[in-house]
Amino acid sequence: MSRDTGKALSSPVIILVGIGAIIDVILIVLMFKFADEENLFMVLLISALIGVVALGIAKGLVSISRNNYGK
Repeated sequence: MSRDTGKALSSPVIILVGIGAIIDVILIVLMFKFADEENLFMVLLISALIGVVALGIAKGLVSISRNNYGK
């Protein structure tokens, strides 16, 4: 089954990925700041938060995909 690219790149997908990218960039900058301060706990905590944000984005994309294409 071929999927329509225009439907796959709808505005909710672009918004979700954009917001996720902005949050990830902020978290990465904070992680480097805490790494310069040699605060290992905060670096590990922020890296875990980056993973949580990535999982949230993936679940959101799956949800949008199921709504668009049905199952």
